[in-house]
Amino acid sequence: MYWAELIILLFLGLTEAGISYSKPAQCKEVNECFSYNLVCETPDYEVRHYNASKWVATNVTSLVMEFAGYQGFTRIFQYIRGKNVEGKHINMTAPVLLQIPQTEGIMEYKNYVIHFLLPTDYQQNPPAPIDTNIYFIDFPDMYTYVKSFGGWLMTWNLKNYASKLKQQLNNAGEHYNSNYYYGAAYNSPMTLVGRHNEVWYIAQGTPVCPTQVP
Repeated sequence: MYWAELIILLFLGLTEAGISYSKPAQCKEVNECFSYNLVCETPDYEVRHYNASKWVATNVTSLVMEFAGYQGFTRIFQYIRGKNVEGKHINMTAPVLLQIPQTEGIMEYKNYVIHFLLPTDYQQNPPAPIDTNIYFIDFPDMYTYVKSFGGWLMTWNLKNYASKLKQQLNNAGEHYNSNYYYGAAYNSPMTLVGRHNEVWYIAQGTPVCPTQVP
């Protein structure tokens, strides 16, 4: 099974609860998404503020991002479908985040981290995983630099947009964590048009943008 096919399975569990008080426009296929405030935007990227949140995650070391995504999503899918100590079925949210280390090498092993946002009902007390490769991670209150793009979240386009965003941030004199970036996927592969993906860099300090949102 390919990574894209696995995401189809993940999106079968559409959530009924709501973690976001204002659902992002790109959140069209699930009811519960990681909400944010748009701080400011430029012609090249957005600056967002996210509140603290809890995610379920797993690490995969691989030569290929798509394989890491498949293996990681398999583990998390099993967790949300009941492979936890309480046997709970947990609904799907968006986006699914993939953390990618910032390296220039192509054919080299990298440690990828796959993240799934826990729904509101499980933000405080999620059921413990059975698989020891699954763990929880708390994201702090944070600012992110975000560039959006269409199509499917694949190695070639994610790396391309990450490179563009990095250069634009450098040109703007912005401060960010350059050790890694995130790929964010919002759509099922069954969606053929109007797809939405994002690449994120995490800001260091409070961003200053030239164009403020009214």
